Amino acid sequence: MQYDGAPFGRCYVSIDPNRQSQYASGNRNRVHLCGAEPGLRSEGLARLVDQFTAAGVTRFFVWLSPGPDMDTVRGWLAQAGFVPRMQWSRYPTLIRETLAAPAFRSDLVVREAGGDDLAAAHAAVGDVMWGEYERSFGKRGFTHFMAFDGARPVAIAALAVFEGLGYLTLATTAEGDRKRGAQSALIAARIAKARALGCTAVATETLTMLEHSLRNLERAGFRVAYEKEVYEWNAEPRSA
Repeated sequence: MQYDGAPFGRCYVSIDPNRQSQYASGNRNRVHLCGAEPGLRSEGLARLVDQFTAAGVTRFFVWLSPGPDMDTVRGWLAQAGFVPRMQWSRYPTLIRETLAAPAFRSDLVVREAGGDDLAAAHAAVGDVMWGEYERSFGKRGFTHFMAFDGARPVAIAALAVFEGLGYLTLATTAEGDRKRGAQSALIAARIAKARALGCTAVATETLTMLEHSLRNLERAGFRVAYEKEVYEWNAEPRSA
């Protein structure tokens, strides 16, 4: 859901009591903010906590992107009981301002995925990213891709397009087929699709701990635009 006005500002909220991972990137309970956006108030953060707890969520995260009055919103988060996530991994957002085709090498074949490909792909790549990939399949603004070794799917990825921006997301490769250039090929295919759809730039996100993913993106011409700050709210008592 999205709010647009006081006391929440213009923030995006996702609530899913079944996805309460201790890891921020795997927890679907989250709030996305860009600084202290117009309309955001300290009481809005407290009311968001109430919404999550009413839904049975005991742990969720705020993902804070650069925006106005960052120190102000950091103070509000602290007052509402949020603590900075200990960053053994950082959370960069990357952008590629040219849609020229990147160079890559792979013996795999990449194409847009059809409904008949879903069952075989799930068996091949497992559960990582699968739920979101399957739920977004066929939805407006999304194009889904797969990389194949012959008839066997070995990797998946998706492109979301909104207001002229292409967003690369939901990428994973079967463990036994890594280091074959699948994701580099999928990056190139999604950039080509974004260009065909009239996008003017493409963006994506990753974790710095996923070194291979970050290298693939940088080789394809992406650069880090900024890093998100991640804050955790946890109903469980904290150890001293």
